[in-house]
Amino acid sequence: MKTRIFILLLTLFCGVNLAAQPVIGLTKDEVQSLIKHSFKEFKLDKSITQQAFNYLKYVNDSETKTWIIFFSDDDICTHTKTVCDYSEYDFVLDNLKKSCKKVSDGSWEYREDSKIYLITMEESDWYFTLRETLK
Repeated sequence: MKTRIFILLLTLFCGVNLAAQPVIGLTKDEVQSLIKHSFKEFKLDKSITQQAFNYLKYVNDSETKTWIIFFSDDDICTHTKTVCDYSEYDFVLDNLKKSCKKVSDGSWEYREDSKIYLITMEESDWYFTLRETLK
């Protein structure tokens, strides 16, 4: 657990987008505590709630990133999605190139402990989305 948090903090402070963080496998309480204490620029957003999904939604202070963390029925993180304004694009892409291995156009992966995480980028007209899953 300490290794996961260390890698999470190291990666975030080096500038990788939140979608590239190994929160998959953490409990909802662990995620909330981690964000509250380590990522004070993100605030919990309760403006829209979809009862069909078990998730937490955070928005950064500048409102250029929305981090959605999805959980199983047992409140274990299963995957994440980060929606970003294009003002973040170059910064996010540079950091993905530095800290992850590119596996195809729009896809990167990284290894933590014995697990491999896959990050996929989807570009839209007004924003881009990063999705992180366990490979």
